[in-house]
Amino acid sequence: MGELLNAMNLAYNTTIKARVRYELAQQGPGCSLPAPCEAVRLWHALASTWLLQSNKRFWVGIHSPAYPQSLLALKDPPLILFGEGRLDLLKTRGIAIVGSRNATRTGLSNAHGFGKAFAQAQWVVVSGLAEGIDGAAHAGALQALGATIAVLGCGPDEVYPPHHAGLKKQIVEQGGLVLSEYPPGTAPQAGFFPRRNRIIAGLADALLVVEAAMRSGSLITARVASELGRPVGAIPGSIHSSQSKGCHDMIKKGALLVETALELMEEAKASLPQYKQASVLQEDDSDCHTEMTCTVDTDAEPDEELGRVLQYLGHDPVHTDTLARQLGLDTEDTLAALTELELLGLVLGESGNRWVRSNGVF
Repeated sequence: MGELLNAMNLAYNTTIKARVRYELAQQGPGCSLPAPCEAVRLWHALASTWLLQSNKRFWVGIHSPAYPQSLLALKDPPLILFGEGRLDLLKTRGIAIVGSRNATRTGLSNAHGFGKAFAQAQWVVVSGLAEGIDGAAHAGALQALGATIAVLGCGPDEVYPPHHAGLKKQIVEQGGLVLSEYPPGTAPQAGFFPRRNRIIAGLADALLVVEAAMRSGSLITARVASELGRPVGAIPGSIHSSQSKGCHDMIKKGALLVETALELMEEAKASLPQYKQASVLQEDDSDCHTEMTCTVDTDAEPDEELGRVLQYLGHDPVHTDTLARQLGLDTEDTLAALTELELLGLVLGESGNRWVRSNGVF
């Protein structure tokens, strides 16, 4: 564990800006540093204990051959990484999915669907285990029995939000990876989450923003990915939704307008580093479901009244009362019809008693 102590001491003592920090790290373990302080020794003890508790746990320093080359292109690459799960995923092709924590039902459905489609096509899905879009993307990849990497804004032994503890456990158990630049024992802090976004962008070979407001942290992740030369895509949404404005701004500035998973995968393949070409997860093009539909009962035949309600409903959220007025029905009957359509998988209920049509092809 002496190497771990040296690596942690290096990371602790090189909290200088960007390139200077990296250049100091490049000097190697022999560079002149103070002796490990009490804080470093405490973190080292916690990390050593955590690592010994499972053979799925590991650490990787910036000088290790196992360190992902793609992160070296960052202005401020993490000097040490702690992980639990499959180490080889750090060098496997992947696509990041990011977006709003306060996602709409449509956004969650899109994130889940694209995560599932990418995983079925043998791409690792990279995200941040956050509320909303991140969690849905991880869940979609897991449903496809694919691999996913969750990059944390806390130590690898912590989880935020707390109710994603089950999702985090499932990622590890199902052959994915939980990763952090922070040592075990590090509680989540607000400033850690924007920093971890650069790792998400660095690990991925392309990035998709599903939903984002104008001041969303997802736009920072997208900017980092763009600076690294990665293909960046965004899903357009309703012009009336604040959660779509960030995506629309990205598209105006040149991001790829993404309607299907295949579009972004083709962009990612074109710029894939050579060392990742052979690092796919048992690729089988015959099972590459790049165009897929939501879980919708397509054989369901809504009756005449349900069909009329569905006809009036578009992909922009509509309040129940507004829809009732347009249909000439009372609110109770409209709500009953919408509930039945939701059970058929044909519509989605948004917050504020608003409704949209379910999505089509991913």
